[in-house]
Amino acid sequence: RLLIDNANAPIIGTDVSGRVTEWNKKAAEMTGYPKEEMVGRYLVRDFIIDEYKKAVSGVLHKALQGQQTDNFEFAFITKTGQRVEMLLNATTRRDASGKIYGVVGVGQDITEL
Repeated sequence: RLLIDNANAPIIGTDVSGRVTEWNKKAAEMTGYPKEEMVGRYLVRDFIIDEYKKAVSGVLHKALQGQQTDNFEFAFITKTGQRVEMLLNATTRRDASGKIYGVVGVGQDITEL
């Protein structure tokens, strides 16, 4: 828990329905949205810009099927309306019995690159 919260990269988790379950400090810093405002909301529907909604949904769907996606680029709109370009690696989240319960993504802000 401490590792996720204090990582130097944005870490975002969703459940099987696409609702945010993880939102670390770096994700909050990068987007302006604190964890309290994100948890329980739909990541794609509520926060991904229209031109990337289909692609991000596809990445989440693949991860829920057990397929990891590396170096996926998409844009996110911050709380102040700025566009942030993110590079994301997304993978399946499984419980101790191996049952899939969501997706976790580790990102990098590539806006300035």
